[in-house]
Amino acid sequence: MRLWALIQKDIRIFLKHPGALLLTFIVPMVITLIFGMVFGGFGSSSSGIKGILVVGVDEDQSEYSKKLMKSIGDLEEIRLQTEYTKNDSTFFYTTDLMNEHIKKGKRHIGIRIAKGFQDSIKTGLRPHVVIHYDPKFPIEQGIVNGLLQRTVFMQMPDLMQEQLFKQADEYLGVERGQGFRTDLLSTLQDYFGTEVRSLEIPTTSSFTESDSAEAEGERFGMGDIAPIRIRSHQLLGVDVENPMFAQSVAGVAVMFLLFSVSGAASSLLAEKSDGTIKRLMISPAQSSEILWSKAIFIMLIGIFQLVVMFLFGWIVFKLDIFKDVPALLVMIFSTAISCSTLGMLLAAACKSQKQVDELSTLLILGMSALGGSMFPSFIIPSYLQVIGRFTLNHWAMAGFTNIFWRDMTLVDILPQAGVLIGASVVFLAIAHWLFKKKLFTD
Repeated sequence: MRLWALIQKDIRIFLKHPGALLLTFIVPMVITLIFGMVFGGFGSSSSGIKGILVVGVDEDQSEYSKKLMKSIGDLEEIRLQTEYTKNDSTFFYTTDLMNEHIKKGKRHIGIRIAKGFQDSIKTGLRPHVVIHYDPKFPIEQGIVNGLLQRTVFMQMPDLMQEQLFKQADEYLGVERGQGFRTDLLSTLQDYFGTEVRSLEIPTTSSFTESDSAEAEGERFGMGDIAPIRIRSHQLLGVDVENPMFAQSVAGVAVMFLLFSVSGAASSLLAEKSDGTIKRLMISPAQSSEILWSKAIFIMLIGIFQLVVMFLFGWIVFKLDIFKDVPALLVMIFSTAISCSTLGMLLAAACKSQKQVDELSTLLILGMSALGGSMFPSFIIPSYLQVIGRFTLNHWAMAGFTNIFWRDMTLVDILPQAGVLIGASVVFLAIAHWLFKKKLFTD
């Protein structure tokens, strides 16, 4: 009986602490909900492919190229964009513009049908379709690659037949080639109908040739059934060993910076409970000076932590952190001050240091998941990406990625730095008001 009474006592104590309930039940459920929405939806059985945005450029503008581009655009898994709007005017994408948008991160992947596409087919050559991509998004590139292969084989069997028949005439002669053609068409019709589903889909090859080679195509061999050669053209990070290092180092640095500065900011509440604040108030120091000193201290800790993390990434992962030192310093400063002031705001809004720790755990893990610190944000549903734009992680990750991966300069990352600094001004103003109202009046 005494044992059961002791257990009951512990249960009552546990239920009286909202923070314990938060960490035990609410935080795991929220994080599970976020990961569930990212990777599987609300119990949905769908594959999770929700219309990958793909730029389409048709340089040939022929009957066959338009047919292929239309087949790509009809796929449910792809949102094909062949036009863009600027200054209320609509233009067709060009290869140069597509490459520029991919390099700047406005788009991730594009499909280009080279000029001479139809002529190559009619002369018995195999034309090339080129996938232009940012290797920071390998999942999208792999999906589009497979969908394009499937489209070629399922939606354009006439291309394969025409090329195969031309080569049959060349290898077998016109008379025997005609017999081969008749027998093949009869067999395909009898066993497969209008779609040939048993053909093996070949793998793609890397692309380094010039545009003229693409237009001319290559000889279609009898042992190779692919009517179109799909090539891949990497636009960024050719010399980078692993494109995910920039994501990993920056993501982890920002996430743990938030934890560190939140803990440091909550020390103000500990100083209040210890009586340190009261002793400071009877000194010549003013309340605003106390708050500013704490904010600057936390910001310096954040800057030092980010510098150490990026130096670690440079030493261990060979992350090139010296591409644009001024831009990197501006992003480090703006990230550190925004995270520091958020920590100050959390401390100002909470009643105890324990409450800060509990609330910050939920907030930081949620922001890290939605903002791109835990995994690339492109893999999450579009509505979650919109929510992620309201997190510090999103803007910090965008700025650091633009420097490390896209080789952008100080001018290019000013929008991201500006958002972070603007947020820090708002956080600090609210925190200052709350602290003066609560911390120095109790």
